[in-house]
Amino acid sequence: MKVEATMPAARELDPLRNLASLAGKMLRNRRKAAGLTQKQLGDRIPLSQAMIAGIELGNEIPGAANGQLIDDAVGADGELAAMWHHVRRDLQQQALYPVWAHGYLEAEAEATRIQHFANVFPGVTQTEAYARAIFESAVPLFGGDIEEKLEDRMRRKSILDRDDPVWFWSILDESALYRVVGSHEVMCDQLTHVLELAKRPRVTFRVLPYDRGMPGGVVSIGAILLLSRPGKNEAVYWESGLNGALLETPGEVGVYRAFYDHLELEVLPPRASTDMLRKAREEHHAHCTHH
Repeated sequence: MKVEATMPAARELDPLRNLASLAGKMLRNRRKAAGLTQKQLGDRIPLSQAMIAGIELGNEIPGAANGQLIDDAVGADGELAAMWHHVRRDLQQQALYPVWAHGYLEAEAEATRIQHFANVFPGVTQTEAYARAIFESAVPLFGGDIEEKLEDRMRRKSILDRDDPVWFWSILDESALYRVVGSHEVMCDQLTHVLELAKRPRVTFRVLPYDRGMPGGVVSIGAILLLSRPGKNEAVYWESGLNGALLETPGEVGVYRAFYDHLELEVLPPRASTDMLRKAREEHHAHCTHH
């Protein structure tokens, strides 16, 4: 895996390149301390001398198995393997998502509170079948490996399950409850999953009914997520499906904060929203088997 050609944006590449370079320097120092040449170390793995040289320069990243073998060979006690794992993971994530989503993924992982609004269920609350149906529809337009995207989305759900889970408040446009994604069976399972999540103290779902408008004369809008992070200003991420951006300047965030605050005045309270979710499952997706 080469570091240089994996991501299109130099600003995003720099931290990973720096970490790869740091790991390479550490490897070189430990290799020399162990009295090994690059060829001798490569022979133990086995990898070519050119590959070892590339790793030491930070231009190449070994796979998981080879990274651990190199770590063991120079007595790094897992430190090198962990650094390379971090670089591989982030490179893979950068390849799975468009450039404009990369900043959001980092903000999502460190957020203590996320406020969401969209006409689809938010990614971290999606069942595997619901997410798969979305990815299968998107592949003809955007490409990518469905299984890799699915694995990463399921991994991101951990922010709801960690010891100190994120506060997650979602406003759903009523259309999210009725538009069939995948099949009625998929929708039934998704609604059942959301109803279970809504029982958690830090997870709230509220519905914006069809008969209530959005503030500011807005007719339609994609996903909006407001993120609170320790020691940082509030950020907002918006996404239309075709593009998006993470905004962090107070002026830009302030507009979306005002929109969301006004939107909250129009939505149903949590209990009424839960009733609507249940009604959609039992009436609109009535032939599913999970009532």
